[in-house]
Parts: sequence; C-alpha cells; structure tokens
Amino acid sequence: MRLLDAHLGVHLRRVGNRGIVDDPKSKSVCIVDNGLFAELARTLSRSFGKVYYTSPWVADFPSSAKTEIGEGFPEYERVKDIWSIIDEVDLFVFPDLHNGPLQEYLADKGKRVWGARNGDELETARTEAKAYFKTLGIPQAPYEVVQGMTALRKYLKGREDKVWVKISLTRNDTETFPVEGYEGSKNRLDKFAAELGPAAEQMEFIVEDDLPETLDIAIDTYSVDGKFPAMALLGTEKKDEGYICVAKPWAKMPEDLVSIYEALAPTLEKYEYRQMLSLESRMGGDTTYLCDPCCRGGSPPFELQLNMISNLAEIMRQGADGKLVEPKFSGKYGAQFIVESKWSINNPLLVEFPDKYREQIKFRYATMFGDELWIMPQKSDTPGFASVVTTGESLDACFAEAQEIAEQIKGIGVECCIGSVDGLKKNLEQFSEWGVKF
Repeated sequence: MRLLDAHLGVHLRRVGNRGIVDDPKSKSVCIVDNGLFAELARTLSRSFGKVYYTSPWVADFPSSAKTEIGEGFPEYERVKDIWSIIDEVDLFVFPDLHNGPLQEYLADKGKRVWGARNGDELETARTEAKAYFKTLGIPQAPYEVVQGMTALRKYLKGREDKVWVKISLTRNDTETFPVEGYEGSKNRLDKFAAELGPAAEQMEFIVEDDLPETLDIAIDTYSVDGKFPAMALLGTEKKDEGYICVAKPWAKMPEDLVSIYEALAPTLEKYEYRQMLSLESRMGGDTTYLCDPCCRGGSPPFELQLNMISNLAEIMRQGADGKLVEPKFSGKYGAQFIVESKWSINNPLLVEFPDKYREQIKFRYATMFGDELWIMPQKSDTPGFASVVTTGESLDACFAEAQEIAEQIKGIGVECCIGSVDGLKKNLEQFSEWGVKF
C-alpha cells in the first residue's frame, strides 16, 4: 500500500493545467464504472456531445446480467471497454473504486481523468489506512485487528458489548456487520466461514467498538488535489434507507468534521486525488470520529448529487485538469431514499413509473429493452436497485415530493424506504442539541 511507501511518495508528473475554453458539446466523455453509476452517463449527456459507458463483464463465463447494464439508453453508448475509443475520448470519469492503476496510465498518456487514482486505498485498505489516520491524529473508534476466523471467534467470545466487524477490499464477501454477544452471532459466523472455506483463516478482520451515543454525519463534497470547494453538502444518513443534506458554506460546517478533511488534504494532494469524497463519521456531541472514508461516489449521496449539483460536468472536466470549480446547487436541501426489491437480487425486474418522474429516480443495474426499463439481477445480498432523489428549499418539501414519487414506482416486491423520514428527523433534533444546524 502506498501509504506505507514513504508516506505517499507519489511521483508527480502530468500535463499541467490546460485550461478549458472550448464547448463541451464538441467533446466526448467515457464513464468507466463497476455497474452502479450508469445514471452518471445520462447526467453528463446533457453537457457533452458524445458519452460512452462501460462496466466490467469479462469472466470465465460472461453473464448477460453484466453485459446488459447500461444498454438501450438513447443518451449514451455502452462499449465493451475503453480501448477502441481511447483516442477519441476527451475525459475519462471513474465514479467508483479499484481502477487506480488504469487512471494513472491514462493520465500519463495525457488524458483528462476524474477519479481517485490510487487514493481509493484510503477506503479499501482498511488496516493500513486506519494506522495511517492514527499518525495524522484523526479520532477513530477503538478497534482491534484480528487475523483469521479462529482468532475472531476467540476475540468475540471475550466481548459482551456490541462491536462491528469489517473487512478490507472484498465487500462481496461481506459488508460490515454487528456482533452483540458471540452466541447470538455464531450461526452467522459459521455460515461466513463455510462460504470463505480455507480463506477464512487468511482473512484480516477489523473489529470496532460501537459508538452508541453518536450519529452518522459527513461533509459530502469533492476534492481536487487536496482542495475543497467553499460550498458543500452536510448530510446525515439512516443506513441503507434514507439520506438528507443541506448546502452550506465550508466555513459554517462543524469544526470537528472540517478538521478531519483538512488533516487528509495533504495526503489527497500527493495522490492527485480528483474525485467525490465523503468522510463518513460519527458525531457524539463533544467528539467526532472518522469511521469509513468514501473515496468515490457514495451511495447515497451520489445519486442525489447528480441532480443537486447542476454544473457537475464542468466540475469533473476542469477538475481533471487540476482546477477546482465551485458547485452550483439546484436547491438548499436534498433527500434520497433507497428503493428495494428482494426479487431483483436473483431475477430480472421490470420497473414501471410515470415518465415525468424519470429524472428523480436513479437506477442501478438498469437496461432498456425497447420502452421497458429492467433491472438485471446481481445475486448479491443487497436488495436496493434505485433511489428516489428530491431537492428543494425545505426538507418537508423534499419529503413530500419523495413520498409522491415513491407511491408511483411499481414492480415485484418494490418498496421505497420512505419510512426512514421519522428517524432522519430525530437525527436533526439531536444535531440541533449539539449545535449543528441543518
């Protein structure tokens, strides 16, 4: 990991600030995705003359569930890979993780690239990253690193309180999960161990203390070489259900949050990080802890940012040249609610909704067959396949509009997590007591 390589002795090169005075409508952009963010291609199609989209499909036995993602949409063209179009693309956008070396290669070839480069390891290499955050004095929840399933079981037997178990990189193996007493979680660990097989003893686990008197909070923004815009979104989330935010000046953000971002700024500069950024944290009144850096388009809030930041194309294009552009927000407040269907995990799902709401429903894994929008099954544990996003001058207006839209989305087993509104309102009340205003 480069964090351990002379504290990010990243070679500085690049083409310099080329400046952008030409019309984006005469230019092309390619979104290099992992499957989640084809909606970005639709958004950028309003600004660029030609938009390409690609996501991974190569495997020993390729699947149509992968090759069909992003197909059939008139706003952009899905391509198998970047190599047939590399010479004609003006800007490459990487909204997700795991393509740092490719981004470095393209940048070395003189291409404009919006992405985290290898800065994504601040998220994916959890053990090394957490040790690095310690050297920067960034507060974190107490944690232990445990090697192998046998050692994890032994450690958890000695803990009666609630803890969170995390792994690095391979999120398809498991997302972060809670353990509150070993016996109550034994079956889950047994199943996990069986799925991993012999790799279970090789896996490194990070076990974090629970922070029960804290709430989720982050400044949801972007960074260009360690610089941040003067306006950003302050957001809070009800995990895997709903998210709300307010656009406000950086100078009025909570000081404890700002200090975390500023502590990481020199690191981001060395990585030549040019990407969305959400340093997911937990606030407890007197102390704010960094929990999970999100060095990509987070989900939420990226689907909402596609609508809420009206000049996103300019931010990405000029940001790829190292120039920070201030955001233009379409509303003061925003809300995002996850839409789920357990049916969609293993089966194609036809989704129906009034055309007038299309821009406020952001889909994952979608393809068009004629005039029908279908979700391709990804056989994961995650039932979320879309988000309803709304913006406005008050949160109540955002909630009301989201409720109206949610009621119009039809499909097998489709449910929108609009019920998270009550929990989000309680978050706001607690933040207000802590002196944090949304």
